[in-house]
Amino acid sequence: MNGAISLFRIMSNTEKPDIGVLGAGTWGCTLAALLAGKGCKPGLWDYSPDVMDRLEDTRIPARLPHLTLPPSVRMERTLDQIARNAEFLVIVIPSHGVRSLCEHLRKTQLDLSSKRFVLCSKGFERETLLPLHNVMEQVLGKDIHRQICLLSGPSHAEEVSRRMPTTVVSCSFSPELAGRVQGIFHTEFFRVYTQEDVLGVELGGAVKNVIAIAAGVCDGLGFGDNSRAALITRGLAEMIRLGIAMGARIDTFSGLAGVGDLIVTTTSRHSRNRNFGELLARGRSVKQALDEIGMVVEGVNTAHSVMALGEKYNVAMPISRETYRIIYEGKKPEDAVRDLLERAPKPEIYT
Repeated sequence: MNGAISLFRIMSNTEKPDIGVLGAGTWGCTLAALLAGKGCKPGLWDYSPDVMDRLEDTRIPARLPHLTLPPSVRMERTLDQIARNAEFLVIVIPSHGVRSLCEHLRKTQLDLSSKRFVLCSKGFERETLLPLHNVMEQVLGKDIHRQICLLSGPSHAEEVSRRMPTTVVSCSFSPELAGRVQGIFHTEFFRVYTQEDVLGVELGGAVKNVIAIAAGVCDGLGFGDNSRAALITRGLAEMIRLGIAMGARIDTFSGLAGVGDLIVTTTSRHSRNRNFGELLARGRSVKQALDEIGMVVEGVNTAHSVMALGEKYNVAMPISRETYRIIYEGKKPEDAVRDLLERAPKPEIYT
């Protein structure tokens, strides 16, 4: 134990690798600022030239007006350049863009064996139902799997950027890489634990977005604390059933990437997914709700994937099913709630 602690201290105090943050949304900018605060000089890149123009001009993210990016955060205009220079590539883009990003990296013909990937995106690939680390392996090669580390947990950018206490997990098939990422990101306000259940951490980070939409529906319909508590608890049961069927470890879902991320995403005013569900319950169409939020709502695509995965693994996921029907079939939220409550009585614990 003492050896592990001393190793962490050495890494956290001295390691300042070249880091490129791919995605300059709220979370990408927040992580870039966090790394700069630790003495790193991270590069920051985004697909959108307009986003990069604003950041170069003001250094203030559009949706985080209280945050000014330190001078040590370098604005990079091309993916090729930032990928060439960085040892660590922090992927903070919407889940549907992970494959195309990896395809671009493959075409650069860089020596990817020297790169390490910190995956912060959450979701499944809709077309293949693959977790995102499997998408990366499919494009970049199976050998890449020990070079991928997930950074996941209850961590809204709006709070981390204000240095509010936050805890997350660094999760990899490689304990050495998980420890390095832990040391790189850990600060006095951003506490990082290590984990090894890559599938469980990915699954928790994805499914919670669907349950958060359902929680927003409950809020939008004017329900109270009893309803929210029931929704979170039964949503966690769905997450666990699917996770076990897919091969994840059950204890992962009692941790930060499971119930921790689920709680914050279903209850916070910062949660796009919860806010989206509330707007639907208040009468907005899917398009109107997405336009009003103005950012990617990962749970919309994930609801489709979770439904398909539930069918593939023969797992009962009634909350996810009703959420899917509200989004994709136009079902009225109040009808979805009624149908959930009128199902045949069951034991609380079942498979």
